[in-house]
Amino acid sequence: MATKACTPGPAPAAPRSSVRALMLTLPIVVWSLLMFFHPGTNTDWRSRTAAAITALFMTALFFMMMRTHTTYRWRRLFFVALGVLFPVGFIYNLVLARGTMGIPVEEMIAGRTPFCFMPIPTLILPAALTRTIVFPGSILSAGGASSHAIAAMVGLWLALTLVLGKGWCSYACFFGGIEEGMAAIPARPRLRKLDPRWRYGPWAVLLAMALLSLALFEPAYCMWLCPFKAVTEYVAARNLVGLIQNVIFVLLFAGLVIVLPFLTKKRTQCSYFCPFGAFQSIFNKISIFDVRIDQARCKSCNICQNACPNLSLSKESIARGETLISCMKCGACIDACPRQAAVWHIKGTQVALKPERARLMFLYAAWAMAILFGGSIIAQGIATILHFLA
Repeated sequence: MATKACTPGPAPAAPRSSVRALMLTLPIVVWSLLMFFHPGTNTDWRSRTAAAITALFMTALFFMMMRTHTTYRWRRLFFVALGVLFPVGFIYNLVLARGTMGIPVEEMIAGRTPFCFMPIPTLILPAALTRTIVFPGSILSAGGASSHAIAAMVGLWLALTLVLGKGWCSYACFFGGIEEGMAAIPARPRLRKLDPRWRYGPWAVLLAMALLSLALFEPAYCMWLCPFKAVTEYVAARNLVGLIQNVIFVLLFAGLVIVLPFLTKKRTQCSYFCPFGAFQSIFNKISIFDVRIDQARCKSCNICQNACPNLSLSKESIARGETLISCMKCGACIDACPRQAAVWHIKGTQVALKPERARLMFLYAAWAMAILFGGSIIAQGIATILHFLA
């Protein structure tokens, strides 16, 4: 049988010196100080302590990414911390404000609930046709601080998404860390055979929820299918319908976020179900950053495919030297490749031309976003824990 000819793989890059790594980390240090210690924040010792711990944590992880030339394991530490601490701070503040996690359905429809990015793609059709989003309120009408805040959030999300594409799902999604943490627990997968056709699941959910939201004029995904309602606000079970909704939330959370990630070592909710993730994939076509396979070095060993946590590599895509549209730029395949054939890449440049430069440019943008969105959530979770310990 003929074997694929390939050039010898380069030796792994030697660790950077601590001084060099620290110099590369300095912009992140400055950004962390601006984000966590700007005037008007951290009014008590708990919030100041939480901010200091979070700033140190985020800068230390970035320093290790610079020092070791690796990305995935350090990013995963942040991401799991984000997934664990988000419910801690969110649930505490929600119960403090409302006395319960259960919110009447009228409150949700009226927009008197915390804003969430998950239903954004399913609300485009109602917004385009009626100048109103069905959750969490009007976004285009004049007046109202809430509307301006929502518009600002959506605008910021869109700007970052245009730059990073589906990188949002690896560096900002405060839900994905839960399933990624569960996937990290076992040493090897218990369930290996995954039908690749399930990759189309998120697109089917996205289409169905967009049409249903338009037909019912309500956030259908939030009302019926969001697994993370199990750890955030949920529909108050005041009748049989509310009870059924909550049972669905719990079952989806248990299956897609806990059990299947543990069995497969994959982000199954993200890979098979999440409509927001499908929508984010579209922006990978626009983003200037991507991950490529240098075919001159690739030995078709499929190590990168096995390492990918959300099934964004196939034998066919590897043969083409590219990832699938669902790639979330987590760096797992790049760190796992023993021949440095999987590389960070800037579109329009030659593959494998200064991939570390492309990595640095991407990580500065991605880590700034991680600190902006995830860092504040981690700090809030730590402050909540300090509140109970003090």
